[in-house]
Amino acid sequence: MKKLLIIIGIVVVVIGAAGFFVLPKIAGQRQGGPGQGGSPCAVAAGEWVPQRGECPGTGVEMRTKCNEFCEKHPDCCGERNENAGGSFGGREEILPLPADKVISRLKRNYPATIKALNEGPNIYTREGPAEIFSEEKLEKIKAIGFNTIQVLLIGKKENGQLVFNEVNNAVLLNDIVAIKKQGLAVWVALDIAGVPANMGVGNSLGDYEIFKASFLEFTKKSAELMEQYKVEYFTPNNEPDKPFKEQKNWSATEVNNNLADFLPATNAAAREKFSGKLINKITQAEHHAQKVIDASFQNVDIAGVDVGPAMDEHTNLTRYKEEFESYQYYATLAEKAGVPWMNAEYWQGDFDSGYSNFAKNNELEYSKISFDAYLKVVPKGKGYVWNDIRTFSLPQGEETKNALTEFFNKI
Repeated sequence: MKKLLIIIGIVVVVIGAAGFFVLPKIAGQRQGGPGQGGSPCAVAAGEWVPQRGECPGTGVEMRTKCNEFCEKHPDCCGERNENAGGSFGGREEILPLPADKVISRLKRNYPATIKALNEGPNIYTREGPAEIFSEEKLEKIKAIGFNTIQVLLIGKKENGQLVFNEVNNAVLLNDIVAIKKQGLAVWVALDIAGVPANMGVGNSLGDYEIFKASFLEFTKKSAELMEQYKVEYFTPNNEPDKPFKEQKNWSATEVNNNLADFLPATNAAAREKFSGKLINKITQAEHHAQKVIDASFQNVDIAGVDVGPAMDEHTNLTRYKEEFESYQYYATLAEKAGVPWMNAEYWQGDFDSGYSNFAKNNELEYSKISFDAYLKVVPKGKGYVWNDIRTFSLPQGEETKNALTEFFNKI
């Protein structure tokens, strides 16, 4: 189903004036924008305006509300496909980029310990809801204890090469400015799985050397852009072990050799253009060949390990706890290599499929397992990443949020 191009007409003038993406604080003004036919979008004072990402809505009430708004204000919304149940068109317009004057004022701000929120790939995919980090949402994020937001740069494949997706980059770059304006650090990761060919399980990256050459070139361009925006942290290899293992045309030996080559090579390429800090991200460290683990400590400022055991009706509490031995395992090896380590992602559900009933009913207890395991590790980690702010709206969300805040005060 295509998604709604929400309120483009409202936000364009705001972006151009303020240099970052927010919805207008004062409704009722006629604001030009690329609505249908490029006509201005008029919203009455006090009238409900959907936040980006709210529409077309997941429930009947919200879908109805979104439909009513866009029927009343067609110039505020993207093209709607009535044959698809009243859904809305994807983001086709390229938003204005932040002004040069705004970009020139950006500075880096490194927290002593990274306490990051990862909002996943969906907010930057072409057909995703494209949620925008509003000032109100960023304030709520800070109140929980987060000091960093991890976002994804997702490219596209064009004529056999990896290139920027300008539609999505415009949203990302405006978000970076908005995040930094609130005093939060920005962590941008290149989405390995999304960049090559929007690949899924079984899809092929093709010949490794050809893929690598294209990806390294894309890494340099991305690193240069992130340097321009004074991004604090950059990951040019976001969990490459997962898509690499899915390559049916690569043998197990080739997978290990390619990973051992890819990790330091992408970091070296990023170093050419980026002066911030580089963070690797791999999963299931204890299952990797030694050469891959060694490679994850090369040309990097912080080595990150991602741990998020499955949470469903088959979840075993003992086994779940054992998964977090990855923290100590990886931390010990990182110390030997002379590189700081961190938890670069902890998750309980999936950005696409959501959360199982088991996860909803056991959110608090199981998140504390991750917290406790992290606190016991020696040497101490450089940070912790929590995936997806939606978890705080689940049944145990408020208690989990409080537990996370308490945990952040300890690290």
